[in-house]
Amino acid sequence: MMKHFYILVAVMISISSYAQKEHLSPCGAPAAKSYWLKNYQKNPDSYDKRSNEVLWVPMAVTIVGTNNGDNNIRLDALMEAFCTLNNDFSDSDIQFYMGTPVKYLKSTEYSDHESVIQGAEMMFAHNEPNMINTYVVENPAGNCGYNLPYAGIAMAINCMQPEDHTWAHEVGHNLSLPHPFLGWEGGVSHDGSVSHSFGDPAPDRVTYDYTYFRDTLILDTLIIDTAFVERMDGSNCDFAADGFCDTPPDYLAIRWPCNETTLESTQTQMDPNGEVFRSDATLIMSYASDNCSSRFSPEQIAAMRANLIDEKSNYLGNDAPISNTSDEEVDVIVPDFLEEVYYRDVYLEWEEVENASLYMIQVTRLPSFAGTVFDTIINTSFVTIPEMKFQDHKHYFRVIAFNEYNFCNEFVASGAFETTDIETSIEEEDLASLEVRPTLLNGGEPLSIRNDNGTSIDVNITNLLGESVYQNKTSDKSLSIQTEYWESGVYLVTFRKGSAVITKKIALTK
Repeated sequence: MMKHFYILVAVMISISSYAQKEHLSPCGAPAAKSYWLKNYQKNPDSYDKRSNEVLWVPMAVTIVGTNNGDNNIRLDALMEAFCTLNNDFSDSDIQFYMGTPVKYLKSTEYSDHESVIQGAEMMFAHNEPNMINTYVVENPAGNCGYNLPYAGIAMAINCMQPEDHTWAHEVGHNLSLPHPFLGWEGGVSHDGSVSHSFGDPAPDRVTYDYTYFRDTLILDTLIIDTAFVERMDGSNCDFAADGFCDTPPDYLAIRWPCNETTLESTQTQMDPNGEVFRSDATLIMSYASDNCSSRFSPEQIAAMRANLIDEKSNYLGNDAPISNTSDEEVDVIVPDFLEEVYYRDVYLEWEEVENASLYMIQVTRLPSFAGTVFDTIINTSFVTIPEMKFQDHKHYFRVIAFNEYNFCNEFVASGAFETTDIETSIEEEDLASLEVRPTLLNGGEPLSIRNDNGTSIDVNITNLLGESVYQNKTSDKSLSIQTEYWESGVYLVTFRKGSAVITKKIALTK
């Protein structure tokens, strides 16, 4: 029943997001053809492409919200977008994996930024090296997304729906691909000052503004480039527009609908020879509506693979994909269904899933999961929620098991509990004598735990994102835990015995 509720809510969210998405420009990368691509297209056969080999590319994702931590993309939506991205690239044998845990950035200025220059500042300050960096924000300068070749990708939350191909479009830019309509981003002229009717023959050349989208950021120089307009007879396909001969002419630099039967644009255009045509709507690098775009052309695929191997070899490692996780339903260990739990230090545990290295856990007040009160990714099959905002209320939770390479998974565990402000402490008396010292640690200083009663306890230490840095089941009266590799910040030390849970806070500085 829960899955039916989820599907209904997902459809409602999709409809709402689509309406908001229509106010955004499809892509903020107006025009770009890198020096690398120009050299590649002179002699593509001289570049290694490692045919019949899957190229695994690490992705670093940063979720950017407001200063208060609001307006973040939901993690289930992010996972679905990751699944769509890899499906879009499946024919290319290029696949993406989570090269580092998802990061959160609290910055209203960056979450809703007005220019790509602000986006570049954000990326320069927070990028992870040797990965494609993607920042999911509320408003990336009025666009669904953009790619800065010298920095990274910014994506709008509303353009990260499961049926949306914008992320694949921007990654295509990151791996050297221009728009098939290269040069038309400003119309006939770079500044839109020259009008054009698609009922008239197109000019031989158009100009475009290349200022912000070179391989390096140059702020004080206006760079205008010229592009030849591609002809239908193929006579200039190897140097006009995007330079790929298997992406036919396309002059449509705005979001456009397609004929779902012919998979072509409804808008006709006329090339410089006067030949009338319709644009190919299947190409992800076009501005065709998402219901029609679905692929990269063979020449585009070859260029992306060559770009990875030749120019971006630092992305490629020897990472061997982990086998996919099982999608079989697993049992919830704690709590029992609709069990009453104290609203602080709520402990959830479920069976481990084979090949799973990560779990996404969501807690809501509605069985439809329309809004979350707790939403995180952890690397253990249990989590302690420090405090539930709502007391005396029914809550629902669900778990997805996945790993760094596999994102197209179903929920494997679900349950419900009721919060109460009445603290039950029969077994907590056994935990009362536990001592944690010091509560403020300097870098490298060990953490000591005294368990004078010698009671058998579960110890789990997590950061504020729910990521476990230490876990153990012990009855030792004294524990010394090394902290030299921990990052600075606040940590939660959770002790559990049976249904009793006690959590203490510590802080680490370096």
